[in-house]
Amino acid sequence: MPYWVYMLFVGDQRHGVNRKIYTGYTQHLMPRIIQHSGLTSTKGAHLTRKQPIELVFLEFYKSRRKAIHRERQLKYESPYNQKKHKLNLIRDFSSEYGPLLAKVNSKLTEHFEFLNSFIKTMEEVQNEFITKLQ
Repeated sequence: MPYWVYMLFVGDQRHGVNRKIYTGYTQHLMPRIIQHSGLTSTKGAHLTRKQPIELVFLEFYKSRRKAIHRERQLKYESPYNQKKHKLNLIRDFSSEYGPLLAKVNSKLTEHFEFLNSFIKTMEEVQNEFITKLQ
């Protein structure tokens, strides 16, 4: 079974490269990334929950051990160059796979925006019911 090491930009796009970078690994890439939104599940990482996310980097491994090793390597680079190192990897990956990432990220944005507006609408409806039932 394949394992994926991935990085996500977390937060609003207007913050550009100042957004936080989440690094993780998984065997089931798209369900895991959707979980990160935290809108459909409570299993998203605390950093990514209820925030827009953007997939910016992927690596494929055939073994779990190698994927975990790579994830740890990316997470625990020297603190002085960690973000710079990740941004260089992201830039190189984006230059090669930009159009594919754009497709995935447009769907992630749609998913986030739809679910976020749906949740707000349902909260408003719930509050109206509570007000009328009191």
